[in-house]
Amino acid sequence: MLIITSNLYSQNDTIQGEAEYLKHYDCKYRPGNILIIQKKGKTISDYTPSKPTNAGFIIRMEAIYDLEFADNKRYKSSVVKNITNDSITISSTFNEKCAEYEGIKYELITYPIQSIKIARFINDRSLGFFSKKKIDSDYDLIVKKVDKAKMCPAVLTFPKRNNEVKVCHYYLTSQGYDILFETNGFLDYMEYNVDWR
Repeated sequence: MLIITSNLYSQNDTIQGEAEYLKHYDCKYRPGNILIIQKKGKTISDYTPSKPTNAGFIIRMEAIYDLEFADNKRYKSSVVKNITNDSITISSTFNEKCAEYEGIKYELITYPIQSIKIARFINDRSLGFFSKKKIDSDYDLIVKKVDKAKMCPAVLTFPKRNNEVKVCHYYLTSQGYDILFETNGFLDYMEYNVDWR
């Protein structure tokens, strides 16, 4: 199990070892918006990263979600790049190498928040089982400004791969956040779950 602790935040709201981190990925913990997808009559009050519940779930910038929109387009591994009061901007896939591998164009796409229609959460990686939430009139979509809006990716060194450094984004599953990383355009999961403390 990979334990992500609050020591990722330094006293001035930057990432510890920020200069080294920024060699690999540009992300800082700053105030910004999160998107709360909340079942009517329920309340989500804990904004720390967590698994989906009966009350709903939270979308954070720089994390990965499996979303389908009103135009019937589904994005299985898109990174949320921006959340405004009325829109969400996502990447077409994880990164440029994945886009090349998938035979699609890597681009940023902006949708009205209200156009999110389905969210899927993987239950079993090996069998490809997903649970599905239809985002309909039973849900409120609430944009909230918080102090640390992004889930900045982990930049990890893989000793068994000649100390290769990889940018590893957090991906929301039914069990909580897992970590995804890319190798030659192919996406893979970290071998253990993430515990956010």
